[in-house]
Amino acid sequence: RASPRARGVPASRWGHGVAASRTRVVAAAESSADRLNAGQTKSQLEPNAPGEDTPENILRVSRGTSFEGLKSAYRIAMEAAEALEGDEAIEARKEKVEWAFDALIDQSRSFFINAVEKDPSDPDAQFRLGNFYQTLGKFSDAEKCYRECAAIDSTHVDAMNNLALLLQEAGKIDEAEAYYLRCVECDPKCVDAMFNWATLKLEHRQDLDGCRVLINQIVQINPELKEHKLVKALRGDDEDESGETFG
Repeated sequence: RASPRARGVPASRWGHGVAASRTRVVAAAESSADRLNAGQTKSQLEPNAPGEDTPENILRVSRGTSFEGLKSAYRIAMEAAEALEGDEAIEARKEKVEWAFDALIDQSRSFFINAVEKDPSDPDAQFRLGNFYQTLGKFSDAEKCYRECAAIDSTHVDAMNNLALLLQEAGKIDEAEAYYLRCVECDPKCVDAMFNWATLKLEHRQDLDGCRVLINQIVQINPELKEHKLVKALRGDDEDESGETFG
C-alpha cells in the first residue's frame, strides 16, 4: 500500500523548514527525557566492599540497581576507561567493564533466553528477549530477536516498530520505512509507528508533506495528542498561539 496522502492540510503550517523543525523535535525530546539515575541512592553508586574486583565494584553499583541505573553506570565506566593512558590499559579496562555488566544482567538474560529455548516458535518470547537487549543498549542482539519475531508473526506490530526504530538509528532508512509501512498496514491506528515514521520522513527524507500527513493521522486517531509537545514540534507550529485547528 502506498504512503498516505495529504488531506487538505495547508503546507504553510509547516513554513519553518526542515532544519528548524528538527531543532524543535530534539529540544522537545530532551526536555522530557528522564534522568537515568533517577531514584538511585548514593549507596547504590558506591562500591560494596573496597578492594574487591567484583562486578558491583567495577561499575560502582549494588545488586538492587535498576536496568537504567546499570546502563548509566556502564556508560560512566566506559567513559572513565577511555580517559586512561595507553591503548592496552584502555582495552583491558573496557573488557573488565563489559564482563562486569554482563555478569550483573546474566540472571535476567537467562530468564528471557530460557523462555525462547522453551518455545522458539513463540513470537512474544522473541520480542521480550529483544526488548530486554534493546533496554540494555545491545542493539545488534535486539535486532536479531525482532527479526525472528517478525518472521514468526508477520503481524507483530510491536516487534516491527522497534526493529524499524533500530534500523532508522543505524541509517538503514529504506528498510526502516518498509517496516513502518508494514506496521500501519497491520494496525492503521498504531500511532507509535506513525510518529516514528513521521520523524524518519522529517529527518532523513526532508519530506515535510509526508511527515505532516502522518501527524495529521495521529491527531485524527487520538485528538488528545494534538497538544503533545513532540507532535507540535513535528507539526512545526509549537509556537503558534492563534488557536487555529490542525487538519
